[in-house]
Amino acid sequence: MSVSTRFLSCVAAVGALTVAPACTQPPASPWSQEMAQLETRLSDAFTPGLHSLMVELQHRHATLWFAGEAENWSLADYFLHELEELLEDIRDLHPEYDGVPVAELLAEMTLPAVDALEAAVDGMDARAFASAFDQLTVACNACHVASDRGALVIQRPTAPPLTNLRYIPGR
Repeated sequence: MSVSTRFLSCVAAVGALTVAPACTQPPASPWSQEMAQLETRLSDAFTPGLHSLMVELQHRHATLWFAGEAENWSLADYFLHELEELLEDIRDLHPEYDGVPVAELLAEMTLPAVDALEAAVDGMDARAFASAFDQLTVACNACHVASDRGALVIQRPTAPPLTNLRYIPGR
């Protein structure tokens, strides 16, 4: 076999190896790149910003207080779990924001207070609830300081955020 024949045989073999994997995948749709870009734009458009999520967290924090203060333990339990779900959403949607490790701060600072709140609500213990709620409030403020947002100071609410929600247990 001549050198040129061997060379052509090698080129053909390499070509076959290169083409073979491409044959196992379906051909790309001319729309696939545009669809991927559209999905990204839609996802970005419908993902709430951190500020919006934090305002909702503040609302749940306040509502939780009034439910616990009224010793409406089933309502307190509901809003505590809503607060926990929102913390998870914040962690997943904005794990880092403006160089601040949001997910890490939430885990370190707020989760111990949330655990204490769960124990107080499960035990229907008003005194432990107030203490754990204050612990959560301190954790929120510490997180704000750690993220250079110390001007955001959270406190026990003085008026219910919603006046059409009954906090006192019963019908």
